[in-house]
Amino acid sequence: MTTTRRSTADTRDAGAARLEVTRTLRTDPEAFWHALEEPSWLGEIVPGSEERPDLTRVETDLAFSLSDDPRKLTFRKAAFVDIGVTTDAAGRRRGEIGWRASTLAPLFPVFAGSITIRDGTIHLRGVYAPPGGGVGLLVDRSFLHHFARRTGAWFLERLNEHLTSAAIDDRSPAP
Repeated sequence: MTTTRRSTADTRDAGAARLEVTRTLRTDPEAFWHALEEPSWLGEIVPGSEERPDLTRVETDLAFSLSDDPRKLTFRKAAFVDIGVTTDAAGRRRGEIGWRASTLAPLFPVFAGSITIRDGTIHLRGVYAPPGGGVGLLVDRSFLHHFARRTGAWFLERLNEHLTSAAIDDRSPAP
């Protein structure tokens, strides 16, 4: 399995950093879109934002590992993830995603972005606001962006795991 990894960290505007993570899609595109439309695999569905009724809110634990081996040390943070699929006038689909901590929210970044597929890869792109304004952005540039990338990568791996297990379940013979 080939995995493409790419990420960038630059300032989009005052207090915001860019996040971009890419992974290989391990299933067919229709299963991907269905998973974004029905995200119960991620956690518990809870009431969402009145401003965005087209997105489904999921209460879950976001995670990131301090190393390339997630078995060594992984941190988890309770969060709300808003996720859904939009279709433009030309019929192209795009996933929308955002997350924020469900407790102690001012101490954790808030992310908003998109999730798309192209040429057999999943692309997570967006911006996040590190806590602490300008000082938080400087700290993010120094070392915290690494954790944002790992959180984005964790999400894409979790999605791929769900898609892979769903594909296996679909191929299993009925009892």
